[in-house]
Amino acid sequence: MSNRKLTKFPVIAEDGTEYRVKINEWPGDWAPDYVVCRLYVPRKWFGYRRVFGLHYSTGDGVYDAINPDFIAIARRVYADWLSAIDVKLANNRAAVAQAQRKSAAIDAFQSWDGRL
Repeated sequence: MSNRKLTKFPVIAEDGTEYRVKINEWPGDWAPDYVVCRLYVPRKWFGYRRVFGLHYSTGDGVYDAINPDFIAIARRVYADWLSAIDVKLANNRAAVAQAQRKSAAIDAFQSWDGRL
């Protein structure tokens, strides 16, 4: 197996957003075969900006070196990107909630009359 480089534009999501998907397949001499899949969005003036990328190796359920399904890999990297966004949003919400609780505790302490 040789090194394969595949590029597809446009890849259109269900919301109509256009993406560019690049898939690089690497043969494994000392390690299992793997594929690098990256997701890009078009820039306003020229080129593309990478928004997400992952490595999938043989045996993890996404990539099979003997019978590769590159469409499924592109769909999987998009789904993984959406999952990563959801995790970041959940972490941000938790941080905001913690900051609000801390601010409320500080306000309660400052308005306390000092009586035990």
